[in-house]
Amino acid sequence: MQLLISLSALLLSVLLVQVGIGALRPFDSISGAALCFTSVDIGLIASGHFAGFLCGCLLGPKLVYRAGHSRAFAILAAVGVISIIAHTIKADLYFWTFARILGGFAVAGCYTVIESWLQAKANNQIRARVFSIYRIADFADRFLRIA
Repeated sequence: MQLLISLSALLLSVLLVQVGIGALRPFDSISGAALCFTSVDIGLIASGHFAGFLCGCLLGPKLVYRAGHSRAFAILAAVGVISIIAHTIKADLYFWTFARILGGFAVAGCYTVIESWLQAKANNQIRARVFSIYRIADFADRFLRIA
């Protein structure tokens, strides 16, 4: 129980990151259709997330190394929030694509920070229990998004 309490902030942050970015996916297609974007335009916006995700996977560990876990997470969470809020600034295909690239980068970076933070907090005796709790939280969030 003590382990769960000590990791509750990290697990809650995983939940909030996934729910936040998951809520943005339908927004892109519904709002894009309302703004008369073509299907190709909406696909380009959606694929921007995964291009940013790839960059976040490559650059996230370097950010953790240079800034530390807590600062890196704060930076990436702020970039993620800014990328979501940026959609309201301008209704433009390239602007939204850039915002989605930033959002994908932030999400991948947050996942990298959380995983490495869990690895750093868990010693060899409790590592399996820590990651089983993390995987259950991840599974529960994916199940809630499907339902």
